[in-house]
Amino acid sequence: MEIGLVLPHTGPSASATFIRDFAQAAEEHEFSRLWAVDHLVLPFQVTSLYVLGREPSPIAAGWLSENLAPNYEMMTTLAWVAGQTTTIGLGTSIAVLPLRNPVANARQLATLDALSGGRLTYGVGVGWLREEAIAMGVPWDRRGARTEEHITLLRTLWCASDPYVEFHGQFYDFAPMDPRPQPVQRPIPILVGGHSHRAIDRAARIGDGWIAAPMSVNRLTELVTKLSRAAESHGRSQDSLYTVASTRYSDTPSFAETCSAVRQLGIDHLQVVIPDREPSLVIDRVPEIAALAGQ
Repeated sequence: MEIGLVLPHTGPSASATFIRDFAQAAEEHEFSRLWAVDHLVLPFQVTSLYVLGREPSPIAAGWLSENLAPNYEMMTTLAWVAGQTTTIGLGTSIAVLPLRNPVANARQLATLDALSGGRLTYGVGVGWLREEAIAMGVPWDRRGARTEEHITLLRTLWCASDPYVEFHGQFYDFAPMDPRPQPVQRPIPILVGGHSHRAIDRAARIGDGWIAAPMSVNRLTELVTKLSRAAESHGRSQDSLYTVASTRYSDTPSFAETCSAVRQLGIDHLQVVIPDREPSLVIDRVPEIAALAGQ
């Protein structure tokens, strides 16, 4: 099982120096991937419920900004990290597809994958924060269907063999255009995130894999079982899907035991969040985590 780390690009301690030093420490200790998270807007007042826990939960006014600002934008951060490293993988955990124009997104992702030497893995989801979509001026309705068409469009541009490619969908439409640059990976792996029945079914049906938010091993076991059943219903096996679990390092009584339990579930990659805010303490934990995970 691979081990990856979430970049410290959000929150009060986030800075260019911290992000760079953390990324280079992770590469030095041979972690497989660095992950960036996605919020384009941090609204003060939130009526949307956070739906990635076991039960939907409210968000207090100002909580997002207090905990996530400054919030360095995900794709720009990954481009910065790509230029500061040479071999470590890069991932999104997760990109909210309904907020993005798919043509611009395809070009941006292909560029990053090409310039980094094929290091990108793209985790995606439909989002939960309606206020974010309102601020961006994008539709919130039918976002599951929009996300699926967005994924189809990305793969159409990335995998095109003709000099020009066109697309005519329900939500997106364009006349023949040059698809270049195209990524090193054709296509870039797309992992579908989310814990709902629809999200897990979408991952099993059209994803290259599934990506989970931090949760207990017991809950992860339940969802992996659902993923396996969904994959089987679509004529696929769970082994054909690249699976990513997540854990918070400081919240884990025994990190080595957690790694072992997650590995026994057949998970391909464990993503680790280090929640400490002091940069030196966070970076000091990188070799500690590597040792416990057997890196």
